[in-house]
Amino acid sequence: MPQIDASPNSASVTSTPRTDGPGTALRVLGRFCGPTSPVVVWNPFDGTAAQVCATGGEPPRLLVGLGEPADADPEIVHRCATAAGREIAAGLIGTARGHTVNVSCDLAAVTAGALGRRRAVRIVTAAVLEGLDSQELSDPVTILLTGLPDDATTQAAVRAGTIEARAVQLAQKLTNARANQLTPTRFADRAAEIAQSSGLWFRCLDDDELRELGFGALLAVGAGSQEPPRLVEVAYLPDKDDSVPAAIALVGKGVTFDSGGLSLKTPSAMTGMFTDKAGACVVLAVMSALGELGVRVPVRGYLPLAENLPGCGATRPGDIVTSLSGKTIEVVDTDFEGRVMMADALAWASRANPAAIVDIATLTYQAMIALGPDIGALIGRDEALAAQVQRAADTVGEPLWQLPFAERYRDQIRSSAPGVDLRNHPGTDVGRALTAALFLAEFVPTHIPWAHVDVLGPTLRGSGPDIRATGFGVRMLIRLIESLQDESVEQLRELSQ
Repeated sequence: MPQIDASPNSASVTSTPRTDGPGTALRVLGRFCGPTSPVVVWNPFDGTAAQVCATGGEPPRLLVGLGEPADADPEIVHRCATAAGREIAAGLIGTARGHTVNVSCDLAAVTAGALGRRRAVRIVTAAVLEGLDSQELSDPVTILLTGLPDDATTQAAVRAGTIEARAVQLAQKLTNARANQLTPTRFADRAAEIAQSSGLWFRCLDDDELRELGFGALLAVGAGSQEPPRLVEVAYLPDKDDSVPAAIALVGKGVTFDSGGLSLKTPSAMTGMFTDKAGACVVLAVMSALGELGVRVPVRGYLPLAENLPGCGATRPGDIVTSLSGKTIEVVDTDFEGRVMMADALAWASRANPAAIVDIATLTYQAMIALGPDIGALIGRDEALAAQVQRAADTVGEPLWQLPFAERYRDQIRSSAPGVDLRNHPGTDVGRALTAALFLAEFVPTHIPWAHVDVLGPTLRGSGPDIRATGFGVRMLIRLIESLQDESVEQLRELSQ
C-alpha cells in the first residue's frame, strides 16, 4: 500500500504491504451521499461534499463526505481530501506526541472508480498534504492510502501528488510573505536560491540592465519605490540546451506591494496587497517542480517584479511610457499597473520564440465580480491553446471559465493622446477583465499562441490582515506542461492557426 510521510518541512514516498500501519491513530473514510450513509446524531452526516464528522471506535474514524457518486469530479475530490487533511492537522489524530502518527485513508480508493486510479491517487495525495500544511504540525504524519494496488502506477501517482503539494506550498508561502520580507530584490534572491536547488537556468536583470534594454513599462511601475524593479527569468532545460525554443513560456505578475501608486488605494484596500505577486509566485513554484516530475520539454518562466508606490519620481496619471516592444502607453491610472509591467515581460518572453505563452496574474477585480471567488477567468487569443489550458484546469480540479477575447472593445485601449498607441485604462467601469486581456495581447506577436489567466478570486482566501494564498494555478500549469510533452512546437502552432 502506498504511504505518504508528511511533516511541516518534508514529504517522502515509500510503500508497505500492511492494511493499517502500527499504532494507526485515525481512519479516514470517504462516503458518498445515499440511504446507506451513516448518520451521527450529534453531527448529522449525510455524505455531502467536504462534510466531515469524527466518530468513535478504535482507531477513531473521520468520515468525509464525497457528494453524489456522479458528481465526484477532480474539484470535489480535491476539496474533500483537503478538508480531511485540515481535520487531521487540527488534532483528530489524538494527543500522542514525539513520534510519527499513522493515518489510514481510503479516499483515493473510493474515488478511483470515478476518476481513474492514477488521477484519484495524485489528487488525493496532493490535497491531503495541502490540508495537513494548513496548520503547524509538531510531529510527522504518515498517510497510508488503503485499498489500492501497490504497483508502479500508484507509486508514480503518489510521487507526483507529493511534488505538486510541495509546489503549492511554496507558492503559498511566497505569496503570503509580507512586502518587506519579499521586496523585488529579495524575491529575485529567493528565486536564485530556488533555481539553484531545482536545477534551473537563472538570470536576473537589474534596474540598470532594464533601463539599457528598454523596459520602460516595468521601470515606470517601480519608479516611486526605493526598491528598484527586477526581471527574473528561469528556464527548465531537460537537454541542457538554452538555444532550443521553449514548449511554453509562463509569465507571472509580481507586484510585491501595490499601493495604487499616485492613484492611491484606500487604506483598507491596501491591506493584503503584499499578495499582488501571486502570479509570479505560482510560476516560480511550477518551475521548481518540473525536474522532479521528469518533464521532457523545455519551459521558461518570467517574473516581472516591482513595488507600486507613490514616492518621489513615481509615474503620474497621464504620463506616457515607452515599452520594450516600442509601443507607447498612456498611464491613465497608476493603479492599473499590472498590465503595464506585464507588457514588458510578455514582449521579452516573445523574443525567445516559445511555442506558446500563458500568463497568470491577480489582474482585475472584475474577473471576480463576473465569476465569484472560486473560479478563475481564462481569456485566449488562440482557441487551441485556451482549450488545452481549460482541459488542464478541469483535469486537476482548479476551476476556470473562458471569457471571450472581445476584439469589439479594442478601441477602449487606444489612447487619444497625440502619437500614443495604448492606454492602460479603458475609460469605462465595465468589461475591464476583457480590455485587460486585449491590452496584454498587444505585446505578444500574433504568430505565438497566447492565453491569459486572471486569478484574483481563487488565489486568495480571507480578507484584510488574515488574507492567505491558496496556490491556485500551480497544479493547472503543471498539468498543462505535461500535456504539451507529446506535441512539437510546430504542431501546437498549427493547431492555433
